[in-house]
Amino acid sequence: MITKAFSSEVLFILDCSGSMWGRVDEQPKISIAKTVLKDLLNDVPDEIGIGLLAYGHREKGNCDDIELVSKIGASRQELIQKLLNLNARGKTPIEKVLRQSADVFPKKNTTNAVILISDGIETCQGDPCGYIKTLNEKGISLTIHVIGFQVSSKADEQLRCIAAEGNGGYFFAGNTQELKTALQSLKESIVEKKPPPAPPVVAEVEQKETKSKRLKLLGPGIVTLKPASWVTMPPKYWSLVDAETGEQVTRSNADSTRVKAGEYQLSWHQNEHKSTNVLLTATVTVKSGEKVDLPVDTGLRITIPQGISPPKWWSLNDPETDTVIARFSGPMISQVIPAGRYTFLWRQKEHDATTVNLGTHELKPGILNDIKLDMGFNIQPAEFLSKPFYYVALVNKQNKIIGKWKNLTAQLAPAGEYTIIIRPTEHHHNEIVWSKITIPEHGFVDVPIDSGIKFIHDQSTKPPYGIFFINLDTKKEIFVKQTWETLPLPPGRYRLDWWESEHQSKRQTLLEEFELEPSVLLELEI
Repeated sequence: MITKAFSSEVLFILDCSGSMWGRVDEQPKISIAKTVLKDLLNDVPDEIGIGLLAYGHREKGNCDDIELVSKIGASRQELIQKLLNLNARGKTPIEKVLRQSADVFPKKNTTNAVILISDGIETCQGDPCGYIKTLNEKGISLTIHVIGFQVSSKADEQLRCIAAEGNGGYFFAGNTQELKTALQSLKESIVEKKPPPAPPVVAEVEQKETKSKRLKLLGPGIVTLKPASWVTMPPKYWSLVDAETGEQVTRSNADSTRVKAGEYQLSWHQNEHKSTNVLLTATVTVKSGEKVDLPVDTGLRITIPQGISPPKWWSLNDPETDTVIARFSGPMISQVIPAGRYTFLWRQKEHDATTVNLGTHELKPGILNDIKLDMGFNIQPAEFLSKPFYYVALVNKQNKIIGKWKNLTAQLAPAGEYTIIIRPTEHHHNEIVWSKITIPEHGFVDVPIDSGIKFIHDQSTKPPYGIFFINLDTKKEIFVKQTWETLPLPPGRYRLDWWESEHQSKRQTLLEEFELEPSVLLELEI
């Protein structure tokens, strides 16, 4: 296999720690970073090989949550799709991610470059600047450019050191436009092979000797909730957790609370028994002695059609790990949820239905997202079928059951092509392949169950061990065991076999061929 040769190779490292949900220009920093980086990637020449490394995007509080999302030289389409699917959750292991970045490049040469975009300082007890110094002492050259995205002075100092020791440029980006400018400047320097502009020099302040010291204790700040009009207040409780570690710092059910200075994420518990504790993407920077507002404005409103009752529960799951992010039951009210991309699971009944995957949805920050669930199927049994079926199932093209239901009301199901399976009873019938259906993006498909077999027999006559209906076209058998109950049977050509008793007889054919027409109840007199 021949590896494509690139004029330069660039590895982007994107900070996906929890603090990246902090807002700049009324948008989360993670959303801004993904959008700006996507636009830049579309503008970089194909002769530049690009890779993407991310950290903190999968798990809260895990210093090993580092992943090479897209290797050097992968297609731009693949890289951008992986970029847009990233979430922000965890910590900031900068030294570990720099160690991993050194092994990413297929070939070690002077045209390799790392571009680190971070909004914070190392939080996993690493020493990233010291690590780069060690590389330099060993004669290992790795060019590292750094963009500090609205960072504190302490983080700014560490990131500047990384860039300086990495023979790269440093840029402070305080807003969206400054982030665009920094990335554009780095792109031009790499494409044109020019050194990036030197970071501004920070003048050193001369230290004067003092004869006394004063220790000033930093008091707490005040965080006040600013819920959107659709939010049901008050919740059971809400809490602030450290944006990097996930540690709960304070908890309240009032409109405001006092908390020490720091960067926090909002955790929300709407109802004690009908909702889980939901870690939101909203973050807030608290400064000592200051007041700050925390908007609660990202949510989900689900609309279901008449005839569909509220489910036992519904949940939002991570599409990659299937981890439950939020789960609710009870009335279908608007819920406070985190922004992101989720798999939507629906459990209509606790015991009479299985969990159904209703697809993947992207929930945007700062708005009440609307999802209209108006797709599914409706079983319509004929009057001669007096008893409910043991279950009805939907089977997809991959021959996988996507849902089972015991009641015969309208049911929600994802759009797609399926086969309807019916099992009339638990012990006296096998599964019956009824028909194929196509569920649209919006709308319900009616499934009439209106053809079948009725046995006419003397009241004193016991049913045989088994009666078999063999479809002459598909060769599939439908088995009726020890019952005279009316049987739903799809239209078609059949052979009828009879088995008197399980051990003292053998199977025999009673009728070589008969045809069951649509919408017909065929009476078989025994």
